[in-house]
Amino acid sequence: SRLAIEDFHRTKIAKSLVVEAGVPQELADEIAAEAEDRLIKLRTSYLTAALIREFVNAILIEKKLEEYRHKLTRVGMPVYDVTKLLRTTGELGLATDYVQKAAGASVLGEYVLLECLPRDIADAHISGQIHICDLDSWPLKPSEVQHDLRYFLKNGLVGFRPPESFNAALAMVQNIYRLGIAEISGEQGFDLFNVFLAPYVEDTPEDAISESVQLFLSSIAQHSPAGAGQPGLSIGLEYMVPEFLENQEAIGPGGRTIGVYGDYREEAGMILDAMLEAASQEALINPLANPRLIFKLRDSAEKNDEARSRVLKTHDLAASRRLPYIALLRDSSRDCYTATGLRLSDDWSGHWESDCYRTGCMATIFLNLPRVAYEARKDDERLLKRMTDALGLTLEAFKLKRKFMVDRLKQPILPLLFGSGQGTPYFREKMAAYAISPLGLNEACVAHTGSELRKDSLALGQKMLQKLKEESQTASETLGMRFVISERPGDDATSRLAELDVEQYGKSTVSAQGGRNHPFYTDLPGVPLTSRIPLNERLGIEGTLHTSTPGGHLAMISVDSKVTSQDLLSLTREAASSGLRFIAYSGFYSFCKNCNRIISGLVSSCSSCGSDNVTQYGRSSSTYVPLALWPEGKRRSIEKRTIYSIP
Repeated sequence: SRLAIEDFHRTKIAKSLVVEAGVPQELADEIAAEAEDRLIKLRTSYLTAALIREFVNAILIEKKLEEYRHKLTRVGMPVYDVTKLLRTTGELGLATDYVQKAAGASVLGEYVLLECLPRDIADAHISGQIHICDLDSWPLKPSEVQHDLRYFLKNGLVGFRPPESFNAALAMVQNIYRLGIAEISGEQGFDLFNVFLAPYVEDTPEDAISESVQLFLSSIAQHSPAGAGQPGLSIGLEYMVPEFLENQEAIGPGGRTIGVYGDYREEAGMILDAMLEAASQEALINPLANPRLIFKLRDSAEKNDEARSRVLKTHDLAASRRLPYIALLRDSSRDCYTATGLRLSDDWSGHWESDCYRTGCMATIFLNLPRVAYEARKDDERLLKRMTDALGLTLEAFKLKRKFMVDRLKQPILPLLFGSGQGTPYFREKMAAYAISPLGLNEACVAHTGSELRKDSLALGQKMLQKLKEESQTASETLGMRFVISERPGDDATSRLAELDVEQYGKSTVSAQGGRNHPFYTDLPGVPLTSRIPLNERLGIEGTLHTSTPGGHLAMISVDSKVTSQDLLSLTREAASSGLRFIAYSGFYSFCKNCNRIISGLVSSCSSCGSDNVTQYGRSSSTYVPLALWPEGKRRSIEKRTIYSIP
């Protein structure tokens, strides 16, 4: 570990056994002497600490001292795996820091499994009964955070005064996001973005607002990491000032209170117009995979002429590039979303500010529902029992996660989430959600009933989700923790768990997407994108699932390239009437790195300059990432996706 060459002496082995594994001194001396004898007989020309450790661990196993061996285990990547990682990074065109991050994540993930989690929970993850997301950051960071922009507008960042201008406020948002990447493993959200910034553009010309927003979007897009699953920025936008905010004090330049947000309806609309225009322009020359724009469409929006015009512009952007996310809300709703589908609402304490902002999702754990179905062997009672067992392990893991995070937030290692250090920390840990995600619900229904998630088997799916909801609510009341049932994106989990099940149960037993050689389970949305079902039926099923997964959901609807904004607006209305709460229209596009041109569809070379330096993009789950970073099974299933024509 010290990267030094030093003289060999067995007392150093004994010392490591005592210090690292807690072995009694007499036993440590005995093991060290035996290790020395074996190493001398080996006559190796190059003796390393790793080789000595292997010999010592072998002796511990022979002596049935596995607990000591467990503590002495060295975490790290084999040389072959590092070499493969270097080669893969080059083939995918990723930056060199990806290698360092991936290697570090591997080491920390092993450490968490060996040292931070009880053996039964670690075994459940390794065997594929459950999948713990962001394992490498499990004892260090929350998964997602929904920021409260007002906090920073009033107080500024630590060491900086509150912003005095619109440009300064936008620069502060970028700084918060970039600081947050080090402290948050996943998505960061800024909800009510245009409303909270509205006081900063009072008496500002529209062209100046547009220029500032254009620079903001361009800066975020250009400095965003390109890897799959990298932390993104979700921006929530309102067509009108929501009812619950109209009489709230408005924070303006310098952190001063200047009226209420209801006074700034026109300014909020101007920022929204600028965002729509800037996104449309940026999307012509840049794969605008980040930031992710979430438009909150409330019931009354289409009753207002200005709002109705902006709703249509949103669907113009959806028709041309399929970028916007659309949250379908009632006027009184306090819900906020991130682009991964995470939903926070005032359903925990009843106070919208503390339930929705300065908090987020602490962690996500997937339940392998297809495995539950395989082991149930078509017995409903056994099915629910096995599912409850997996849920029990998940809840125990979440209790440990909370303990880790409470400890971290007491330390200065998370300065952004800790806040100024005066009074209450910025991040509201007690309000954070713990997402229980039922992976492969569709495949579980196939295994148990022989039918995909449609009319007959949907009843089983609802029964399973209802059982999870009841159990989690009981646990929430008992433990004072916010457990939520959520559909979550999980490319790693979908492939890993399916492949483990194929190894354990055989290809003939496993129900999966992607074929026999590259299986994966359905994560988000709930209905497989390859299912050949009528659009209205798909909307109805997804609407039912959204109701049953209040902690998070997202319906992706694949539409052909000929759709118009009016077509999509009609479809959005139909989705709302079907009970859907969060949707995105999905498509594919290619980006030529040679001439900075966006091309609709998947092409291997640029039709303009002829270059083959082209990156293809699509939504594997919730967000756009390069196809090269998709799981193999999902990439091979692209041509089988159901594309809907409207009307």
